[in-house]
Amino acid sequence: MQQRVGVGGVVAALSVASDLTRGHPPGEAMRACLVATELARRAGLDHIRRGEVYYGTLLRFAGCAATSREIAVAFGGDDVVVRARGDLVDPTVPAEAVQFLADLGVDAERLRALGGPAGVGRLKAEGARADCEVGADLAGRLRLPSEVGRSVLDAFERFDGHGAPAGRSGEQIAEAARFAAVGFAAVMFDAIGGGEAAARTVAQWSGRALDPAVAAIFLDAPAELLALSDPDDVWAAAVAAEPEPRREFRDDADLDEALAGFGDAADLKSPWFTGHSRGVARLARAAAGRLGRADAALVYRAGLVHDLGRVAVPAGLWDRPGPLRPEEWELVRLHPYHTGRILARAPVLAPLGAIASRHHERADGSGYPAGVRGSELDAAACLLAAADAWHALAEPRPHRAALDPPAAARILSDLPLDRDVVRAVLEAADAPPAPLPRLPADLTERELDVLRHLVTGQTKREIAAELVLSPSTVHTHTVHIYAKCGVSTRAALAMFAMRHGLMAAAG
Repeated sequence: MQQRVGVGGVVAALSVASDLTRGHPPGEAMRACLVATELARRAGLDHIRRGEVYYGTLLRFAGCAATSREIAVAFGGDDVVVRARGDLVDPTVPAEAVQFLADLGVDAERLRALGGPAGVGRLKAEGARADCEVGADLAGRLRLPSEVGRSVLDAFERFDGHGAPAGRSGEQIAEAARFAAVGFAAVMFDAIGGGEAAARTVAQWSGRALDPAVAAIFLDAPAELLALSDPDDVWAAAVAAEPEPRREFRDDADLDEALAGFGDAADLKSPWFTGHSRGVARLARAAAGRLGRADAALVYRAGLVHDLGRVAVPAGLWDRPGPLRPEEWELVRLHPYHTGRILARAPVLAPLGAIASRHHERADGSGYPAGVRGSELDAAACLLAAADAWHALAEPRPHRAALDPPAAARILSDLPLDRDVVRAVLEAADAPPAPLPRLPADLTERELDVLRHLVTGQTKREIAAELVLSPSTVHTHTVHIYAKCGVSTRAALAMFAMRHGLMAAAG
């Protein structure tokens, strides 16, 4: 590891994934962390316990993609909406619980199908246990103190004992979890109703969902604490708020394991994605070694987290066997954008985001979310795109079975992806070679090689030396290339090459 990488900065940035999973504003977990950590300071906690509050708050909902499928099946497909609305009600108040279910379209018949109120309670408890166990697993992978994992396990417990999954109450609940609960309640209601709504809710929930002692500290200075949670750069503020001694990843392997853990958690969004991110990362790294034009370690890390943005899309869309409506397809098309925005927050992760956000772009500009063309795609982005496509083809999906290697190779070779990259991915996957689509204007593969050098302004002699050809052979190829492409200048040839996605992915 060339530079020391802070754990707090990485976890703070990746906490945005849990915000999106729950349908909350990006940055909410960091805001809650700022409030909770300051509450802990004002309560007189020492730096060790404040550190537990800090990480316990950032990771509080890190595992919440775990039960997306179950929530979607039970409540109609949009787990994101279910979580967003559910976080804002007190389910122990009958009127609020009934209104919550009604807003989700759960009528008497559907409620009976869920097993009535008791069945909904069991579903909630089982979901809470799964979400919390995944979050605690992430805390363990980050080598955080055991109390942080315990805090995450208590994320859905309530001070009055009516929470889930264990029904713990009072001081049975991990201390860090009690501070985190107040921090989240404050910033959630501040975001939708301002400081007065935040203070009113914390006061109403005190002694019920919230520890009254911690709530009282907040209610002593709500405006001051909420202002602290709303800096110009919430990520930088969250990093600065980490209590001493600040944690750092010991080496590259530790950072890789952390990224892999968050990628695994995002893959839980749907059972169809289990293991997808790790598989794509490994294949992209192996292909990078063969291609020789991209940093294999960088491509690997980008692969581990390339699908974080999937958590923002309702699980019902990922699991649907039939076609999506146009507005639903637009939500799906945004998931690489969300990935890029999550990773862009931390300088150490931003280079990964620049690659990962383009894993559905295509050389001819037909990809998404930005329609970037081949001339703007570097080798790392092209490798990740091809590796992702290969893995998706080789995995089962709701609308089809997994394709066998020959079929997957044929489809991959027909996609508008960089030709050299496709060859490298197929070799790395030990897949049978497949014929690539015909080049435009009847160009040959050798003419494509020469064209790529011509458009960069190299002389025929330079091209001949680099491709180990005679100058006369390069001259003959050049004449044919210009004639086939119907142009007479280098600039026009470059435009032709970019329009047809013929430029090699840059390293």
